[in-house]
Amino acid sequence: MDDVHPCRENIILAISGFFLVLLEPIILLLGGDDIGGALWPHAIRALSWSFILRELHLMIFAISIVITGLVILKRDWKNDWKRRIVSLSIGAIIGLILIFLLLDIAYLRGAFILLPAAYGILLLNMLILNWGLPSNPANWEDSKVGRSIHILGIIFAVWLIAPGLSAMAGLSPSPPEWDGGLGPHEFTTEISAYTMPAEVESIRGEYEADITFSVYLTIPDVDGEMPLAIILHGFANPQFSTYEDWVAHLASRGMAVAFIQYPSDVLPEGHDTYVLHEEDGMANHPYHVPRAIALQAGLDHAESLLSANVDTSNLLIGGHSLGAGYALMVMDWSLQRGWGNESLFLDLEAPYARPVQEHLQIDTSLIPENFMAHIVISEDDMSVSDCFGVHHQALLGENALFIESPSDRHGFPRLVSSHYLQASETHDTLADWAFYRRVASQADWMVTQNENSRLALLDSDEFRYMGEWSDGTPVKELGVWDDALSSNEFDYCEDWTGGPD
Repeated sequence: MDDVHPCRENIILAISGFFLVLLEPIILLLGGDDIGGALWPHAIRALSWSFILRELHLMIFAISIVITGLVILKRDWKNDWKRRIVSLSIGAIIGLILIFLLLDIAYLRGAFILLPAAYGILLLNMLILNWGLPSNPANWEDSKVGRSIHILGIIFAVWLIAPGLSAMAGLSPSPPEWDGGLGPHEFTTEISAYTMPAEVESIRGEYEADITFSVYLTIPDVDGEMPLAIILHGFANPQFSTYEDWVAHLASRGMAVAFIQYPSDVLPEGHDTYVLHEEDGMANHPYHVPRAIALQAGLDHAESLLSANVDTSNLLIGGHSLGAGYALMVMDWSLQRGWGNESLFLDLEAPYARPVQEHLQIDTSLIPENFMAHIVISEDDMSVSDCFGVHHQALLGENALFIESPSDRHGFPRLVSSHYLQASETHDTLADWAFYRRVASQADWMVTQNENSRLALLDSDEFRYMGEWSDGTPVKELGVWDDALSSNEFDYCEDWTGGPD
């Protein structure tokens, strides 16, 4: 590019760096992924980088100060290759910032402030390296457009840095630590594949093509009988690793846990022609039928794996997102098998719809007297409507609590309650207080069946309490409703419908 004007060359290189970062999502989009799937690899990397920044924030803060100081001192260093590398890097950083902002709008909801601050620091230093410190506009005599872009870039970088600066310096209040954790029991997990019914195997999609659908049975080192828990995963997320912390908190307290994988990526007849309609906590997806067939096969296989000391009469069923909607079906099938007839707990986390199909409706008359349920939504859930959970509570009746996990951005790390609060990959302080603390209480009740453990699962000041920030400010409490559908906060769900209708 020796014969290209430096300014034009800078622009070409910056644009090249920008599209280089966007190349992966563009390829995924062209390959058939939706925008969420195309950005998912970036989301996973953003999560990993953010946790690294949290661990090393003081060191990174000190290094940033040193590097920025050196850049300011050496800003007049003239070198064509330096200019080219910096221009390419500026474009790449802007591409990363754009992707992060899209992820923040759709998923992250302001939870991560160190990553954009780090991008801002990099951008600021690159701008200073190439064009120096911003100057007084009154003194501009040439290249007014370029200088204006430079100043806007500096302002943008500072805007990215400012929210995370006190956190990076260790000056923000820190969140409370939950004094719980895993229970006293060691446990082991065995994986056993089950035979997928032929009518489901023939319509499996490509997304989960590499998955050998199995039951992951986790058994604690308990002498004598132990209650059973069944855990169901969300859409397109059958990996046991995503829910291993949930399983561990149950098993370590003395519960046998069956994590049942089922295919969520299926292509039944009519999948590309139906019109989505969601109402009364149900959805008319044609996908429900083959998934239900697979789940029944998985449940049959799980039953065949259970040893004599697994007490199915005391049963907990938990599900996340799509798995929470299907947990209602699995509850019905389990009750028909005679399971859960002594005690039953149903935990629906960030629930999506249950099936509308007639043969997949549940018989609530089978629910035992000794029954409790938690239906839990997240304040910043951008994936599913709260109204699914509201209607699930109405279906289950007075022994079901409707709970909202709050977001609290007072200090650092920010406590942002998203759709993925229950995933092991996002296991943080908020998850401990809003999710794992309840899981521990659920297991304690299933194992002991005593009154104190039962009371710990009911609404109370202690139940709602979420600890205090290090400066003494209380963390926002859990929201709890006995009848969400009749409340002022959720009465709009009475006539709510989803889909294009």
